[in-house]
Amino acid sequence: MALSRQAAARIKQHIALTALAYGAIAGETYAATPSAAQRLNDKIVLDGNWLLPLINVTPVSEITGDKVNLSLSGLVTSRTDTSTTGERTAKSLAQLDAQPYALKKTESDVALKYAMIDSWAKFPDFAARYAAAVAAAIGNDRVRIGFNGTSAATASNIGTNPLLQDVNKGWLQLIREYNAGSQYVIGTGPLPIQLGGATFPNLDTLVYSAVNKLAEQFREDPDLVVMLGRGVVQYSKNKGYMANGNTPTEKGKLNEALVVDTYGGLPAVVPPFFPANALVVTSLKNLSIYWQDTSWRRQQIDNPKKDQYEDFNSRQEGYVVEIEEKAALIENITYA
Repeated sequence: MALSRQAAARIKQHIALTALAYGAIAGETYAATPSAAQRLNDKIVLDGNWLLPLINVTPVSEITGDKVNLSLSGLVTSRTDTSTTGERTAKSLAQLDAQPYALKKTESDVALKYAMIDSWAKFPDFAARYAAAVAAAIGNDRVRIGFNGTSAATASNIGTNPLLQDVNKGWLQLIREYNAGSQYVIGTGPLPIQLGGATFPNLDTLVYSAVNKLAEQFREDPDLVVMLGRGVVQYSKNKGYMANGNTPTEKGKLNEALVVDTYGGLPAVVPPFFPANALVVTSLKNLSIYWQDTSWRRQQIDNPKKDQYEDFNSRQEGYVVEIEEKAALIENITYA
């Protein structure tokens, strides 16, 4: 299969303009300057997945180092007796025992079939469609790894890890590992986490238990949310409908309430790619993706052997929970 003349002209023009923006030659590998990499990253954040603008996606200079996002992790207000030898002491806003971040080489390589390019070629916004497709692919995978990544294999295997579990350690894995699991509860064996049972008769009680795993100074923070898996949400909806579904007025109120769900006094969010039978209490800005601003490499090539154009992207990237003690994970939730 060959591209139509119009499509071939469109894609070649787009690749030439992309190379020009990188100060490179079409077909070669582009080493993006920090400003060019920032523009590409911003496109992915804005168009790639709705969760990305709500968290931190932060450029850094080094592959490893201390966390860079300023988080209100400490208490700063006190009184000091300065009449004798006492001196006022400034308190750090950063967590003093914070775990360092570590980035890993991450590849996002997108294939666009000739048939797709042909179908786009007749539209004047061809370049925007191309950019949006690449941004969506990379943005979705960033979030998918964040909630499912458990390791960083030398060579990942999408066949055995369809949720990209072996590309990098994501936020949930970092919570599992922090301080011997102090912020983590998994329902197992004789100690199940069972919604609808005696211990957790409803989702509010389970969310309260997660809040109580946060360090005390964070439990009333106004930016806390509860992130819920779809299985947890569906169970709670079903229980509500079973209790009130036969009464039209009550069912109407229930539907209205679910527009802005709250559980345990916290706004509820159902993120994409989040494990179905789990919940996390934290703030959205407590989750970060760091990427090295000088590490982005890109190459766009025609591959007629596969009837496609290929857009290769790589960068050093990693996941960060800014304040581990402001996060609590409960998973393997079951249902009575």
